[in-house]
Amino acid sequence: MWLQAANLSYLGLFFGVSIVIGAALGTFLDKKWGTKPYLLMVGVVLGIATGFNELWRVAKRYQSQLKKKP
Repeated sequence: MWLQAANLSYLGLFFGVSIVIGAALGTFLDKKWGTKPYLLMVGVVLGIATGFNELWRVAKRYQSQLKKKP
């Protein structure tokens, strides 16, 4: 049980980091192209989507592990 928790503990950090990276990239591009705040919003949405994509990938892997157990 502890091993499973350790394997999944990075998901919260992954969500936060992906959103921060998306926001930082969006802010940088907004300043460069003068499109404030549109690319910031796009970056945040892409960061959230990346987090959910990783969550989906982990859930599918966990499901396949449960099916393999006798």
